[in-house]
Amino acid sequence: MAVTLHDQVTFVAFCTSGLEGAVAFELRKYNFKVTYSSSGRIFFLGTLGDVPFLNMKIKSADRISILISQFQADTFDELFDNVKSSNIVDFLEPHAKVTIEKMKITNSKLSATGAVASVLKKALVESIGGTDETGSEYRFILIIKNDIVYLLLDTTGEDGLNKRGYRTRSGRAPLRETIAASVIILSKWNENIELFDPFCGSGTIPIEAATMELPNSNRTFSSEKWPILKDRWQELKKEYNQLWQARQRQAIIELASDKKIHGYDRDCNIVRVAKENAKRASAQIDFSCIDFEDLPVNTKRSYVISNLPYGERMEDDIIEQIPILKEKFPNACYYLLHPSEKFEQYFGRADKKVRFQNGGIWTFLYMYYKHVM
Repeated sequence: MAVTLHDQVTFVAFCTSGLEGAVAFELRKYNFKVTYSSSGRIFFLGTLGDVPFLNMKIKSADRISILISQFQADTFDELFDNVKSSNIVDFLEPHAKVTIEKMKITNSKLSATGAVASVLKKALVESIGGTDETGSEYRFILIIKNDIVYLLLDTTGEDGLNKRGYRTRSGRAPLRETIAASVIILSKWNENIELFDPFCGSGTIPIEAATMELPNSNRTFSSEKWPILKDRWQELKKEYNQLWQARQRQAIIELASDKKIHGYDRDCNIVRVAKENAKRASAQIDFSCIDFEDLPVNTKRSYVISNLPYGERMEDDIIEQIPILKEKFPNACYYLLHPSEKFEQYFGRADKKVRFQNGGIWTFLYMYYKHVM
């Protein structure tokens, strides 16, 4: 029996390992029930009809998938039988194109990825009674950890949710959009308080802050073509595109003095890129080419959120000069990204810190907020 839009399913949101808290916070904000969290994965409950909303509104996750089945498999026969007997046929249309998008196997008896992929594809095809693959594409993810298999149906597509569409150019060390959104969410910043990024680069943090409530609807998703979700996707995209058009009209009439989000960088070329990216995102941001040491003092309560330059990703590292920020923003909450464990020796002990991987580099989010809360 085919599933309906109202049937409850278990979703798995993938994210940067270490930033699961941001995704969980965002999901709970929209009244989804989080059931389990592991490294880079958050399990939660929803309905099949929630797929378009989740892909367009959740800003901190990298992709949204549906948990089809979970089981133990020590042999290829067990893998095949469990996949074939799962309820895949309830989700897929006749003639579906079945694709193995990704596999990750750790500490398991089944370790030969090529053989696992072959058995998985055969089981998937047989479970739906064969296919000529002329229908919509359904992309599967397989995770095997400690002999426990997680079979997932991806709803997002080849491009992860970080692909917002506004960043056609970037600097030398761009911050992934979903990581920037996660940092903003963890900071609990709200649009009534001024936000400053003194090292904005191509503008990702300011743009993500300015568009946090806007849906990510200016792109395509693989599940848009599924017959069961096609109408729901069209309905929600139409609604969200109207929001975008209203935002663009608002952007035309807003004055620079109304802007509460500010991005600075000493590289004037990259500031021009940031302005172009912000225009595509319909984000009202005050971008300026200025070195952080030359910034005027701002005594208002504010937020400073920034991905700091450092030696592993840039040729310069300003860690020794970073205390200057406290002089420039004496009443700010700080949320600063830097890989060095010695950062607190220069800026003071953080109220909290979170460790995650940024572009293959282990990075800390140093949070300073108690003295101004």
